[in-house]
Amino acid sequence: MSSENATVSRRTFLEGSAAAAVGAAAGCVGQAEETNDVVSQSERSVIHGNCWICRASCGQEITVENGRAFDLTGVDGHPKASAGPDREGTLCSKGMAQLEKTYNPNRITQPHIREDGELRAASWDEAIEYAADKLEAFAEEHGPEKLLRYQGYPVAKHPWHDLLFKNLYGAPLKVGRKTTCHGPFSTSWEWMSGYGREWPDWQNSEYIIAWGRNMMECFRGQWEPKGVIDAKQNNDATVVAIDPRYTKTAQKADKWIPIEPRTDGALALAMGHVIIEEGLHDEEFVKEWTHGFDAYKEAVADKTPEWAAEITGIDADEIRKLAIGFAKAAPSAVAFPWTGLAYQANGFKNCQNVHALNGLVGNIDRPGGTRQWSSGFSLDDPHERRGIDVPANHEDKPSPDYDDYPFQKHGIRDVSHNLVPRTVERGDIKGLVTNWSSPPKSGNTREWLNALEEMELVIDVDAFWDGVSKRADVVFPGASQIEQPFLSTGGDSSYSTSGWVTASRPAIEPVGDCKPDYQLYKLLAEELGWGEYFPWENGDEYWDEQLEAIDMSFEELADQSYSIVTEVGYEQWKDGGFETENGLFNFDLDIKDEYAELAAEMDASTAPEWQPPDDGQYGETTDEEYPLLFTDVFVEQLNRGHDQAIERSVSAYQERYGLANQGYDGNFLHINPKDAGRRGIQSGDMVRVESADDSIELMAHVYEGARPGWVATVNSFGKGTSHPDDAGGNSMILNRERHVEPVTGMTARNHPVEVEKIGGGD
Repeated sequence: MSSENATVSRRTFLEGSAAAAVGAAAGCVGQAEETNDVVSQSERSVIHGNCWICRASCGQEITVENGRAFDLTGVDGHPKASAGPDREGTLCSKGMAQLEKTYNPNRITQPHIREDGELRAASWDEAIEYAADKLEAFAEEHGPEKLLRYQGYPVAKHPWHDLLFKNLYGAPLKVGRKTTCHGPFSTSWEWMSGYGREWPDWQNSEYIIAWGRNMMECFRGQWEPKGVIDAKQNNDATVVAIDPRYTKTAQKADKWIPIEPRTDGALALAMGHVIIEEGLHDEEFVKEWTHGFDAYKEAVADKTPEWAAEITGIDADEIRKLAIGFAKAAPSAVAFPWTGLAYQANGFKNCQNVHALNGLVGNIDRPGGTRQWSSGFSLDDPHERRGIDVPANHEDKPSPDYDDYPFQKHGIRDVSHNLVPRTVERGDIKGLVTNWSSPPKSGNTREWLNALEEMELVIDVDAFWDGVSKRADVVFPGASQIEQPFLSTGGDSSYSTSGWVTASRPAIEPVGDCKPDYQLYKLLAEELGWGEYFPWENGDEYWDEQLEAIDMSFEELADQSYSIVTEVGYEQWKDGGFETENGLFNFDLDIKDEYAELAAEMDASTAPEWQPPDDGQYGETTDEEYPLLFTDVFVEQLNRGHDQAIERSVSAYQERYGLANQGYDGNFLHINPKDAGRRGIQSGDMVRVESADDSIELMAHVYEGARPGWVATVNSFGKGTSHPDDAGGNSMILNRERHVEPVTGMTARNHPVEVEKIGGGD
């Protein structure tokens, strides 16, 4: 199975990588502190933190010595970092890398402003005044509606970015994660059963289908892989991984099904056929709590396992076995897709077809099924508490009226990530403000880089130089996770029936001249004349007022890291129905007017159906000239962008595949030995990946864990990313505006390519 470790143990995966990262980070810090005096153990302190690298909010214990953090670990019992009460808390290697991110020599630690075409370091007073003047001039000349807000991290966890730029400044347009990460998945599930709360109850499941979902290394908190392991150990759960790549989840699974890429919807329909034919569906749930079952039943009537076998490459008997095993374990069973399907141009229907299986067997919000997570409580609005009436200056602003794509014509989305360059070209967007993100690596890279050059104003909050910060007019150095306060609430965690809240104060003073987010936005708001809306001295005070709703103080909560606040039962839909248009679980989406109109235009059904890639709206197909299908994937060692600037994170990634110390700091192209052999390619060779639009160059990793005919790499290397040397190949160089999923506007990340060797061994 090549150099990828096929027998990763529980301890190796959940703790070993973290321990290695601790040692790496401590080694890095130790080198920086070689001249420091030895400090006694008694002078050390342990401060709670939270990691928001994947929005999971895993609790951290940060050991600080002489004002410098040097050790990280997870908080025991933390709802996100542990498997539950009295269980050990751990962090993944991305979480552990926050130490090296904080003390990274490549980090931006001073504000920068553009003067005479060049970026230069500036004081905070100078940078804030400069940014405020630019924003005022921009609004006067173009109108605030032409400033685009681009969602990054940790914007999703605090309100201050939107308070300033949406409510006060009046910028209505935003590009969020639904067009760069999970749109087909989240939008289909939102319309079917109510999105925002749906996530598996892993630890209580008896049958888990990880469908393009690699939760053993790419997760929303350590509780996810730990929950899967608990399910296997405590429930004797069956785990099935459906993925063209032999992931770490596949390694832990009872069955790996290397499906033909982009045929997931056909497999799901065939499974539905078997479940209904065998009488294994939940008749009571279907009758009382769903809409559109007749349309669904008709859609799967002729979708036999034999039909699907021809499309998916999966044996018909295997399809029957999978369907029956899943249905018999229900409702303690879950079929859960993620980016593996969301990245597909036919991903909306594929996700709808998969989620229909969950409704069919009645596992919605039942133990071991797809939990409708809820915190069960709400926090106070500090502005309301103080009688501060926050304006809504973004309302009633004109927005671009395009009809180039179905999702635009029918009002599902104004602007998606890939279409931003066109809106810039048309003059409808002339500026950008973003926080901890790197848009060019998320699709249509070349046009995005050109668009950034054409924009009148770009304001970026970030830690490293990348395609945005290098082209920005103002760069504010944001504080890292361990340098600023944090608060989050939720339900999805190892505590299946509890709502929780977690918080942390800064563990150390920000490095250099970096500032926490609240201070940054407060300073800018005051300069713009909106200081009255930021009356709190810091984020701690703001959150302190929020927490009065549950009779806690921020200091109290930060001291203990987390608190379990409420009990939230299963089957919440029995009290008020589903959070959908009609209060029901919807097999058929004819109840969503915008989608019904879109489907009619595209000659598609609103019910589940098979939509194959067609060289049109649903994705491009391979041919003799471009016979391989290329996409990008996630690995545990790296996140969506920032870790590529961290030397040890990149080294850990390369060591995983046995290709460290090659004089190459980039990503790898994973390719099956059969495909590599035909092209004379060996691991360590440099290769060119060429599509009909463009090409990239990177190092090959020949790997039996890649399905024949399918090649992949890790995103966020190469041109326009945060890697200090632009090493490797940026997968989105191959991506163009047209590569979008037509219902949601999500960037479609599957491209027919050819691969050729350009250097390396003979």
